[in-house]
Amino acid sequence: MKSYSEDPGHYKALISKINTEINFPGHLGAMGYRLIKRSAGSSEFEKDGDRIVLQTKRSPVTYFNRSDSLDKGLFFTFLKRRSANFYEAVRQGLESIERSYEIVEPTAEKKQLAPSPSLEEKYRIGPLSRWDYLIKERGLDRVTFESESFKGRIFNAFHVNDNKGRIANIAVPKYGVDGIVKNYTLYNRPYTDRRDGRTKKFRLFLNERYQYLFVSNPDIKARRIVCFEGAFDALAYHELHKRPNCFYISLSGHIDDLKLEQLFQWKALVDPNDHLPLLLGFDCDMEGMRYDLRLLSAWMNRKSKAVFMEVVWKRPVAEIRLNYRSGGHGQMERDSERLNTRIAERFQGHPKGTKKALCFKDKVIWEMDLQQILDMGDNTLISRAYWKTAMHALSRLYTGNKIHMAKPKMGKDWNDELIMVKKKSVRWPRKKSKRWSKGWEANK
Repeated sequence: MKSYSEDPGHYKALISKINTEINFPGHLGAMGYRLIKRSAGSSEFEKDGDRIVLQTKRSPVTYFNRSDSLDKGLFFTFLKRRSANFYEAVRQGLESIERSYEIVEPTAEKKQLAPSPSLEEKYRIGPLSRWDYLIKERGLDRVTFESESFKGRIFNAFHVNDNKGRIANIAVPKYGVDGIVKNYTLYNRPYTDRRDGRTKKFRLFLNERYQYLFVSNPDIKARRIVCFEGAFDALAYHELHKRPNCFYISLSGHIDDLKLEQLFQWKALVDPNDHLPLLLGFDCDMEGMRYDLRLLSAWMNRKSKAVFMEVVWKRPVAEIRLNYRSGGHGQMERDSERLNTRIAERFQGHPKGTKKALCFKDKVIWEMDLQQILDMGDNTLISRAYWKTAMHALSRLYTGNKIHMAKPKMGKDWNDELIMVKKKSVRWPRKKSKRWSKGWEANK
């Protein structure tokens, strides 16, 4: 992704699209804001002391915060003030306009309103008996979601007004470590919005308890733990590899400290002796690389007493800072040399455009341009091989080789990989294929 200074027109167009297409009231409702007042041209929401007033007659909708006179403007301003940085706000904004929100119908009552039913009350969750979406849209076999790992872990959801069960949604549960379902995400085929005629994804969260994770059957005696962005990636990986002894964790398309805490609690539950390797099966794009680095640093900072890892984002550049807690400049020099040697041995030198790990007074810094890595060579296997080699080098040096990469060879993610294998009859390449070797020689 280019920086704002390189292509401001591109970002201005994205911001305009976000401000124009967002369902601002629906977004606030999904984020836990409570509607406390509504008139013909405005709506007021409240959460944690914030009093957000939307001017709904305006196009695009504007807002102001009664609790903060500087907090006002369009939706992207609202998002940017609550995001880590500008690029994170853009990413969240693009995700938000693709998301489906519950439509709140206007009411003529001005006095005490009867409480409206929650989304959880509007859907009936039941055992999986209608699996068309899983087979036709996600390319999964029935034997996969009826396997020991996933049986009873995927459900159907029907709207309470759908008495005949015509529209069967897929409900993916989010579990707490106590084994109780805390939330569901509903999926179905894309639909055409009657308001603007656009085709949109159907994805609905039944409550705001977003921090919980989808996991496979924790009672299986696992030999490895595999992490994914989405639940369907976990199912696809299971179907492709036919590995019954894996424990699967899905972060459900978002990563933050709360979800990482849940992930480590699940790992402690299924791996009390802390012996199992952790495989990262995140997507083969810049966001998936960010997930890799986020989880790797969280693991290191929990386990290592000698090195603290932080990642400074200057999208698309990720600056990895390995801060050594105590002295030992010689150790830092040796570690940076090991990282560089690992890359040089794998690729007969450092690929063009990549940088070496450098040793400073109290830290080792390794700067990576993620977009440059993604664009490395005409064969995608080369860029994926470089990224896996770099992550394995960090894992081997700082985690005792406990973290490994599990990247798809062709698709953007594991569900895409499964669909490509099935629909296009593509032969799944082996780990060390001649195609990779020829591609590397051609682009070296």
